[in-house]
Amino acid sequence: MSEFLRYDLDLRHYAAPIDWKKIFGNNKELAVEIGFGNGEFLVSMAKEKSWCNFIGFETSLISLVKIQKKLYSESIENVKVSRIDGKFALREFFSDNSVWEVYINFPCPWPKKSHQGKRFTDQGFTETLAAVLKADGNFQLISDVKWYVEHMKAFLLKTGCFEIIEFGKSDKTIVGTRYEKKWISQGKDIYILRAKKINHITVERWTWGGFEMPHVHIENVNREKILGLKDTIFKHLKGVFVVKSVYYSQDEYLLRIVSNEGGFQQRYFISVEKVHDRWLVKLDTDASAYRTPVVKFSVRKIAEVIGF
Repeated sequence: MSEFLRYDLDLRHYAAPIDWKKIFGNNKELAVEIGFGNGEFLVSMAKEKSWCNFIGFETSLISLVKIQKKLYSESIENVKVSRIDGKFALREFFSDNSVWEVYINFPCPWPKKSHQGKRFTDQGFTETLAAVLKADGNFQLISDVKWYVEHMKAFLLKTGCFEIIEFGKSDKTIVGTRYEKKWISQGKDIYILRAKKINHITVERWTWGGFEMPHVHIENVNREKILGLKDTIFKHLKGVFVVKSVYYSQDEYLLRIVSNEGGFQQRYFISVEKVHDRWLVKLDTDASAYRTPVVKFSVRKIAEVIGF
């Protein structure tokens, strides 16, 4: 199993933006697929475009394991994969003007209004594309949902940074996955959107220069306040966090936190521990959260509300 792991990147251990030339050991162009699923498209493209390095993002652990086995069995060396939300990763781990191509194939459209923040069809994502893609770099979306492709086109054009080079229904196999072939065999429509970057903008990054986590020392803590934090929601300009559970011993409290920033959700623990004659509030040592604004805010806010 260990031989597969060379393809996997745990981005929590890297300072942003990532030096991809160092990761791959060469200066090849970069291409990204968000949501690679079974990995058929990513593996195929890596073979076809050996002059390019590919980074695949996926949230499914099963998909991650499957593609690593494929990459190993076929001796493919120009691919790295990571289990992370692709919208977040594209913005946070790539410098401006560094990516040649971005692919998204058959994403979940999240049709319910309550799930709108999970879609790729929003201003934040298309502005991220305009930032990280190189001049004349390409973005390609394949979907079986017409309105979704239309919405993406509108958001791309709204940035003023893209020229649409292909848009509409396709009558041929594009991606080559089993899902696509099955869909076409049933006579259902597949839609393609391809756009080229013609202008540049930059976007705010949440984690750049913020690898270290704030530690807050307070003189005393109010036990009742800490225990009463369960299910409390705290709001920040970038998002929210909620205290889901509180665990405690004589000299330590552990708060289980869930945060959400623009649809990017994280789960982690905040530790409140007595150190000598004071209390230390910090991100728990074993926490695996990215140092985003809401994560940093949560440490400071907890320290603020539990002290006296």
